[in-house]
Amino acid sequence: MRLGDESLELAAGDIAAVPPGIVHTFSNAIDTPTRFLDIHAPGGFEDYFRDIAAAVAGGPPEPEKMAEIASRYDMRLA
Repeated sequence: MRLGDESLELAAGDIAAVPPGIVHTFSNAIDTPTRFLDIHAPGGFEDYFRDIAAAVAGGPPEPEKMAEIASRYDMRLA
């Protein structure tokens, strides 16, 4: 996980808290499938995932569409 300027390697059971406004991303660098629990507070950000799901339902969306959706949720795609 990238958290600001830090690079973290998390294991099963680890927790990472992302303060508001901190740039972050994550990836799975191994072949084993990974699951995680993502909690946002206050609520409302779940709508971002609904909008993304609708955008990709017909196939890969245009990058401009993804950026437009992200901008509605004060996000910037890298």
